[in-house]
Amino acid sequence: MKRTWTLVGFCLLVAATASLAFAKGKEPHPGPLTGTWECVAHTSDQGDLHFSLKLEQSKEAVTGTFINSSGEYPLTSMSYKNGVLAFQLDAPDGTYTATAKVVHGQLSGHWSKGQEAEGAWEGKKSAAAKPTP
Repeated sequence: MKRTWTLVGFCLLVAATASLAFAKGKEPHPGPLTGTWECVAHTSDQGDLHFSLKLEQSKEAVTGTFINSSGEYPLTSMSYKNGVLAFQLDAPDGTYTATAKVVHGQLSGHWSKGQEAEGAWEGKKSAAAKPTP
């Protein structure tokens, strides 16, 4: 009986080790939005405003940070559905919403601050973030 339990324990150990090795090879790949994007928002009253987005994507789930000369701010209500990135930024001067599509590896979209202001924006993934072939 003791020999049977030893054999069962050994089989369970081998099975657990094999499943861990298999799971390690199945780690999710980051989505195409993952990386740092150098962006510009076009405004009518302040001209072009430059900023960066640091994004992490896994399937439709996206998290990120907005970075400009004033600091870093977390992005909220983020999603990537049907090829459209959407997010909200709660900045010191108000709440902004933005959407964009990825076209030829670049972001291109629209932003708004409620009824106060709106405009177009675009971004390119920074060279350091692009994967090398």
